[in-house]
Amino acid sequence: MENPPEFYQIMSLRLSRALSDIGVNSWMVKRRRRTFLMEADDTINDILQGFDVTSFCFGSQSEGTTTPGLNSDIDRLFCLNKINIMSSWSEWEPGRENMLMVKEETCSPQHYLLQVIRHDSPEPVIHSSDESHVVDSNGRVLYLNTEWVMTALKESIERNMNYFASGSSHSPCKMYDLVFAYRCRSLPLECHKWYERPRPGHWPTPEQFRETMECGCFLIPDGHFDSRVKFVEWRISPSLIERILMFSMKTLQLKCYVVLKILKSHVINPLLFKKGKLTSFHCKTALFFAAERLPPGMWREHRLMECIVYCLKLLLGWTNTGMCPHYIVAGVNLFHGKFTNRQFANLSKILSNIIGTHLAILAYIQADDLGNRMFNANIRTVRYSEGLQISTNNSLCRWLSVYAQHRMNRYLNMRLIKLSDMMPEEMITFLGQHFQEVRAYVHVHGLPIIKKYFLYISKQILSILASIVASYCIQNGCVVPRNTLSLFESSLDTDVASSRLKFASFLVCHNELERAADVLNDVERRYDDSVQAVCACGRMDPLNTEHHKPLCSYSVVDNDDVLLINKTALCVRYLRQEAFCAPPILRYEMVRGIGEDINHRNILERDCMNWILVDALPYLYYLQYLTFRGLGQQGRQLQVFNNLRNCFVNENLRSHLHHTETCANLLGHCMEMEGRPESAYRLYRASVQDKPRNNAAHWHIYRLNRGYEI
Repeated sequence: MENPPEFYQIMSLRLSRALSDIGVNSWMVKRRRRTFLMEADDTINDILQGFDVTSFCFGSQSEGTTTPGLNSDIDRLFCLNKINIMSSWSEWEPGRENMLMVKEETCSPQHYLLQVIRHDSPEPVIHSSDESHVVDSNGRVLYLNTEWVMTALKESIERNMNYFASGSSHSPCKMYDLVFAYRCRSLPLECHKWYERPRPGHWPTPEQFRETMECGCFLIPDGHFDSRVKFVEWRISPSLIERILMFSMKTLQLKCYVVLKILKSHVINPLLFKKGKLTSFHCKTALFFAAERLPPGMWREHRLMECIVYCLKLLLGWTNTGMCPHYIVAGVNLFHGKFTNRQFANLSKILSNIIGTHLAILAYIQADDLGNRMFNANIRTVRYSEGLQISTNNSLCRWLSVYAQHRMNRYLNMRLIKLSDMMPEEMITFLGQHFQEVRAYVHVHGLPIIKKYFLYISKQILSILASIVASYCIQNGCVVPRNTLSLFESSLDTDVASSRLKFASFLVCHNELERAADVLNDVERRYDDSVQAVCACGRMDPLNTEHHKPLCSYSVVDNDDVLLINKTALCVRYLRQEAFCAPPILRYEMVRGIGEDINHRNILERDCMNWILVDALPYLYYLQYLTFRGLGQQGRQLQVFNNLRNCFVNENLRSHLHHTETCANLLGHCMEMEGRPESAYRLYRASVQDKPRNNAAHWHIYRLNRGYEI
């Protein structure tokens, strides 16, 4: 920018500091990327379940280019590997499903047709009865792009799930964009022109160009909106190239992009009427062109305002011409079909006003308290310190750790659901094989993030194995093998409490009360006020941060494991094969369904309802109650009884529980052991009133009415 106003430097520093405060800083960007780029665990789980799928995570969350106020969704792409996409006949592979990319003159820019090719000979298929194929006017058998739309819609109906569709995205939840795609190993001709285009040369670098050449592109089932044959058109998406470019950006460039998105979401689009909306991809395109054209010296903290204005001027120029070029794919107008002439005029006026008033509108943005943060910043300390403890970054760390813990354990639960009907001996063998399969995959794909995931999941598997073996021995009166205790001890560090509580529960059931007391005291010592309860069995939305606890000040460190293991507590889970390692009262939880209850379970709960599921904190107090009662320590027994009751009656503590009815049932059983059956009965009745369906309290009411005790 020529001769920018003098105040731009000060305002740039203030804005940069404010953005750092709300999570747009170098270490938080790295933290977000480590959390959301756990594509390895998705792929491992898919492979072990027999699906030939490679998972990817794209978008703002994985780039680290978002703030809490932007409320960005999570973009997931599932690349199906069963079909070989051919850009030329030389890429045909025998024995596989082959599809040839065909470009017609009538095809919209960025779109191709997929012609079905024989698996036994490099020749087109002439006739096909497959419902996903259609024959066009030229006699070619083409692959429809509607297969995944119909599959997703059918599954949502069958499983009574919500269904949200937007373009090529189909999802049961608004916060997720799920896309199915195929991979083309080589780049189409439209992308080759990007490499040949003249540019200054400082960005992208030659090394980045070489890296992008190996990426290929995705084919997404999304026809052009204005095409007559959009049901057979597939859109090319260079998402992997865009990821390389975004990951090469400096933190200041990411801040520029975030400001563009904030202006888009909170200023520009609210002033645009009807359907015409500026998108994040338009902003990203402006950033790409700015990074290519502006000299490296422009991307400095004190020149942030200039960089933002430059990007806005690019958007304004494209708005005035009605042509927004795709940065990578030639011939594409990203504005086509997005705006009417009247909307273009309105958008041009809005952008001109923002530029003409020197971004003064930022002072009035309430999201993330950005305006106040800018103008209340201390200029003398405006440089951001990576060790600074800031509440927004604390809450972001909390949320990222909870999300990662939930995600990994949700996948493990999905895997365990399929093993529910196995006999204990079968399951022990199967889990051992499963462990070896994961180990073999890690050995071949030895990336650090895969090894980290393997280490975590292996501890979970070891905990389940130990519990199944111990349960089998207790049930059959056998001596528990010594190596079972070693398995328990090797699996403790999955989180603050769950694996330790399973070990303590085994010791209680095995009548080793003094050792159980030591383990439980250790758990109580670890479970401080900042520990976050995490439920991966359908009772928790990991994207909802309403009940997340504040972190202790020392917890914001550049180490995921500290928060993942030391600051989260998973629900304690028992499969049927582990039942005899749980106290008898909890076994009723495995048969909590009565009559029509099974029809009143959501899709996430349905498969886990035959397990024992209990929050870690009330289970800790219940096990302590059993232990101290057995040891005759009446004072401590009364103390933990009051702690358990407080979990249920204290609204703040209760708001962090995910299985309140199970907590009530445990408290009710303690009431019974205290010789207060009337109080227990009232508690069970209150539990049923709060949750009338799928509640084991029905059995406890029946048991008390018949005079049965546990």
